[in-house]
Amino acid sequence: MKNYIRLIILLLINGILSSCVSSAVSGAQAVYNRHSIKKNVDENFTTMHAYHAVDTYGNIYKDAHLTIATFNDSVLLAGQVTSPEQKTELQRIIQPVIGERTLYNFLEIANPSSTLTRTSDAWITSKIKSRLIAIDEADPTQIKVVTENGIVYLMGTVQPEQADIAVDVAKETSGVQRVVKIFSYLQIIKPSAALRYAQN
Repeated sequence: MKNYIRLIILLLINGILSSCVSSAVSGAQAVYNRHSIKKNVDENFTTMHAYHAVDTYGNIYKDAHLTIATFNDSVLLAGQVTSPEQKTELQRIIQPVIGERTLYNFLEIANPSSTLTRTSDAWITSKIKSRLIAIDEADPTQIKVVTENGIVYLMGTVQPEQADIAVDVAKETSGVQRVVKIFSYLQIIKPSAALRYAQN
């Protein structure tokens, strides 16, 4: 009985220590992750709010397949709808709920993608993300990858060189039909150049 109690205590201590280590690692990652937790929460809320706005219209869009993604100051609307009118109307519905963010409407007039295609899309996204993580020159926390019907959408605020790397990785990934860039670009100015610019 005593050995049983000791085992339980050891397991509890081990669990607490593991949680502490995990919290410490997660905390360090959060500190160094330039794309902050607060920003992630805000982006997820915007995406959820956009889906909810569409859901309030009930069965009107039951034959449409929508993918909505938010990253930084951009919102992506992709997928398939049944008519040009639906494409325009969905933009009208979503625009008010995303605030000052820019909405990119890439909806296609086509039948909804199949389950097999959506599974392939998820696999393509995973492969691209994994490859970006393995490249030192790219910062995967600043690039969002969304795949819809074989089309890869790259979102983020990055340096032009990082954008080129991400595009090359996506293009070289099996199953990708096309790559669409939704990037804002950072320009790094050297201190001496910045000083000259300020003086002028």
